[in-house]
Amino acid sequence: MEEGSLRCDANVSIRPRGQEKLGTKVEVKNVNSFRFVRMALEYEIERQMEVVESGGQIVQETRLWNADEGRTYSMRSKEQAHDYRYFQSPICRR
Repeated sequence: MEEGSLRCDANVSIRPRGQEKLGTKVEVKNVNSFRFVRMALEYEIERQMEVVESGGQIVQETRLWNADEGRTYSMRSKEQAHDYRYFQSPICRR
């Protein structure tokens, strides 16, 4: 932190219109700038939408952002939700 560096992990899940429940959560790990966080999230949202719209299912996993290629890559699968140690933001609760 003293160097002024950033490392962000973001969880992404989509919810098709008309559904109450969020879809499967995917973690994008070790993103190192605000610009790359935005780009990684935009890419991952679009990727998940394409998978769901083509009839596929989202795999719960950790993905890495490749800024040179502008895409995420699978790093490892997450077979149990508790692997994420995820707590929903109080802002997002309804």
